Amino acid sequence: MRPIALKRRANRTVVYALLALVALWLVGPFLWLFVTSVSYQRNLLARPLAFIPPEITFDNYRRILGLVRFHAELQAAKILPSMLNSVIVAIAVTIVNLIVGTTAGYAYARFRVPLKMLSLFALLFTRMLPTIVLIPAYFLLFKALGLQNTLTGLVLAYCSFTLPFTIWIMKAYFETIPADLDKSALVDGCNRLQAYYRVVLPVSGPGLVAGGAFTFMLCWNEFIVAQVLNTKLGTTTLPPVIAGMNAQINIDYSVIAASGFLSALPAVLLVLAFQKYMVQGLTAGSVKG
Repeated sequence: MRPIALKRRANRTVVYALLALVALWLVGPFLWLFVTSVSYQRNLLARPLAFIPPEITFDNYRRILGLVRFHAELQAAKILPSMLNSVIVAIAVTIVNLIVGTTAGYAYARFRVPLKMLSLFALLFTRMLPTIVLIPAYFLLFKALGLQNTLTGLVLAYCSFTLPFTIWIMKAYFETIPADLDKSALVDGCNRLQAYYRVVLPVSGPGLVAGGAFTFMLCWNEFIVAQVLNTKLGTTTLPPVIAGMNAQINIDYSVIAASGFLSALPAVLLVLAFQKYMVQGLTAGSVKG
């Protein structure tokens, strides 16, 4: 075999090895979370630790479903209702973002308005602020409006820091769609709003998927706002409930891992299902010419 071919094979082997290490680094925590969720507590605390569990059990998931009684069953009983709250809040915020964010993104992409760039960067600045900085303002405002300990309050809070992200994504995507498409619709008798909904929006699938998926995941994984604003039983989302299991006297790591695995599963499935469109939507507008 010629030296050039050997060099190419060696380079390819190194690249594949690095890719395998990166994939293991990224997937490893999720795999270990699943292994922990199907392990007994005694095996997790045993030394030396066995990375392949000697015994596999699904009792931890049964405890979450209330089929098996244990010391922290009252806290575990909150997991499914809080997961439903997370679904409701995440879907509601995603719908609001797709309606308001895409319309605003289209306006920024197509119209020349005064202070356009200033307002865009002002939106970006609000997204750059740490969430913890906004917590006191959220708490006082929602308490005065009677929205504390309500899912509506969480939806409004989440929309305030996810809308800028959606607007920027959709603006960048709409700029990749030729403006001649709008002009053709206007010539055919559509007004500007009809051209947007009937012509431009149907060809904006990747941008909509990218904005919607990232909005959903941001809301699904959010912890601190839900922890502070919704402290009443039955009104909070999944992350604070899982964190509350660490406050038990006898911490059951296997049940916590099972709860965490169930919490991570929707986001993982969402990314796997729409990863192609997410990449297209996020990279839209990155190359000009």
